[in-house]
Amino acid sequence: MNGRIFLRIVLALVFIAALLGLGTYVYNVGVAQGLAESGKLVAPVPGSVPYPYYGGPFFLRPFGFGFGFLGCVVPLLFLLLFFGLLRGFLWRSHWGGHRGHWEKGVPPMFEEWHRKAHEPQGADK
Repeated sequence: MNGRIFLRIVLALVFIAALLGLGTYVYNVGVAQGLAESGKLVAPVPGSVPYPYYGGPFFLRPFGFGFGFLGCVVPLLFLLLFFGLLRGFLWRSHWGGHRGHWEKGVPPMFEEWHRKAHEPQGADK
């Protein structure tokens, strides 16, 4: 049994090392491709000014359009609101629908447990 566990650990480490090696190789291939392609770029005309980059919708912009810092939380809140409303429409148990399984009282097992929980410590002898 211990031999199998040791073999699995060794195989997992070999697999992780292979993934790391593959990732390093692919990264270096991408860098080499980028260096080869960068020689084909055309130089800008002298005196021209590049267009400024203002960032995406989640970039920190104190003035103007944008959600500001932590703007990535806004889509998450919309998703939570959507699924909350969907839950409310599909399972109406909290808004006037079925109130639950225990309208006539709690199950007998719970009643017995509750009684035992409130008994004094020495009463069960």
